Amino acid sequence: MKIETLYIDMDGVIADFSKRYKEKFRVTPEETRNNKEFNSYFDKFISDGEFSTLDLMPDATELLNFVSEIDTPKEILSSTARPQNHGMIAPQKQMWLNKHNIHYKANFVPGKSLKYKYATPNSIIIDDTKSVIDDWNKAGGVGILHTDAVSTIAILKMYLWFSLYTPYIMKYVDNSKYI
Repeated sequence: MKIETLYIDMDGVIADFSKRYKEKFRVTPEETRNNKEFNSYFDKFISDGEFSTLDLMPDATELLNFVSEIDTPKEILSSTARPQNHGMIAPQKQMWLNKHNIHYKANFVPGKSLKYKYATPNSIIIDDTKSVIDDWNKAGGVGILHTDAVSTIAILKMYLWFSLYTPYIMKYVDNSKYI
């Protein structure tokens, strides 16, 4: 597999949404996600422009440094949660990328369930949401469920190795005199 595009999610991979949310509301997003508080808190988070103020994830620099050395096009693929929030969140996320000198092409979709539309057999996504990874894989791409930079880098190295050496291996496998 030749990797044609490497997509990188923002929240939970390189941008620390949960930390800022907890600082602002004194609860984690997970603690409020299944009740009516989440929507009002999330709306306030958006209206206050908080997506542009997020910290880097603790190991984001390590991941970004590694992917910057890969000779493959890299793009950001991030959700703006809901269509009605897209116009407010996308500019905040772009400001965040600019502030952190991350200049990959940015793709913002109005819901994480739409990320799979970018999947191809030669694309990889790094995302921290299992449903995104499942949808991406079903659509024919390769999804890496991000938990930390060290694990993600190890998995990327595996794919890069296979991408680099598969043509040579197949040359010998396809040629019966080498078998």
